[in-house]
Amino acid sequence: MHQFKRRWLLIFVILPLLVGVVYSCCSCGIQTNASTMSDEELRVKNRYVHDVAFGGANDCQKALLEVLDDYSKDEVDYVTIKGYSNFLNSHLSSSVITRSEWLEKLFDAFDIEVVEDISSGYDHFVDKDYFDKSEYFVTAIQRGILSGGGYTFDPYCAATRQYVATTLVNAVGYPTGYKLSCADYYLIEDKAQAATAVSLGYFELDENNFFNPYSQVTEEDIQYILSELELLNVLEGKTVMSFGDSIMHGDGNYFEGIADLMAQRYMMTAIDYSKGGATFGKVENREQISNQILTAVQNHEVADVIFINGGTNDMRKVSPGVISEDFKYGKHGRTDFASGMEYALGLLRDNFPDTPVLYIRAHDMEYGIERNELHFGTMALDICEKWDVEYADIFSQSGFDGHDEEQKSIYTVHTKMCKNGDSIHPNRLGYYKYYLPIVSEKTTQLLSSKAIS
Repeated sequence: MHQFKRRWLLIFVILPLLVGVVYSCCSCGIQTNASTMSDEELRVKNRYVHDVAFGGANDCQKALLEVLDDYSKDEVDYVTIKGYSNFLNSHLSSSVITRSEWLEKLFDAFDIEVVEDISSGYDHFVDKDYFDKSEYFVTAIQRGILSGGGYTFDPYCAATRQYVATTLVNAVGYPTGYKLSCADYYLIEDKAQAATAVSLGYFELDENNFFNPYSQVTEEDIQYILSELELLNVLEGKTVMSFGDSIMHGDGNYFEGIADLMAQRYMMTAIDYSKGGATFGKVENREQISNQILTAVQNHEVADVIFINGGTNDMRKVSPGVISEDFKYGKHGRTDFASGMEYALGLLRDNFPDTPVLYIRAHDMEYGIERNELHFGTMALDICEKWDVEYADIFSQSGFDGHDEEQKSIYTVHTKMCKNGDSIHPNRLGYYKYYLPIVSEKTTQLLSSKAIS
């Protein structure tokens, strides 16, 4: 009789009270008033919950079990677990992505086969038998996507930035040697995975340099990640070879340029011949881009796709020239911009006839005279049209404006001479924000068209 009263007291008196406490302040990100709270309020709330209330626990149901430490885990029966899960499920808004929903989307993206037999080896997860997605969590543990620690799967908790970062990085198999410097670094549980997710551009730090690991992901976050995984499925294992100037080469960004960052994000191989200061036209003490191509030919390079850029240095060093009326590129030399670019595209056509080529026009920047930037850029696209070369027009399509002081500060390289950003050379965030979305989409289209033909 006393045992029955104790169980009744736990389920019908203590449990609703605990659920209300956990639900209102749980660091997993389930908050009915999240949309009306400022970022700073959420940050303070998360930090308090993490450091004081739960002493490091960030799982909703784990927190529940810890609060119930007066009872043995054997006494937390299915009524408790099921009632708690149902409560959370019924109070979540449609905009919240739960952990089980995220895992299902992640598995669909990679066509991961879900295990059927979950009968043994996972009985220490007290909620295993009380929801219909347990097999996703078991599969994730078996594949190393989740660690398998703890006592609950937490299916109805919101998927947090930390949870998504960890499962995403583990599912793809990204290397985790990246570094992360942020204001709330000490709050991050899986630091290596969070650093990788930020370094590869899946998540950004906020304006106060916080990662916010326990904030819930948004529908927009999920859609962006899933769209990137679609590209990953096409691009993984492919080789990209690049030619061009400092923007291609990544000067100021530890020499990690467009092709290098593409390779890191989409698990590709990059072969980079680009060099800072390179030009299409002939300039003393500058490397011509056509010579980069000739070196690759001599080295018998092979690639699935070729990137090429150029023109930024030309517009201050050589005349624009005129576009020729034929395709005899050797006949017209390569002294000015037009003849130099045609020479380069002619070399690519003759030496890599089966490899799609993508020309990448640089963003709008503070460099030289603006009318020259427009003239050389427009001429480059006209040359691409003539030579039937696809192009990614970052200047016109990305919204990347180096004249904008805020964009310049956030997305371009800072130097001793240009402490607010040089407006010319993108930093890592600038590449991921403005270059890769257009370049990756164009690359996927080129490779898909090649596969069909």
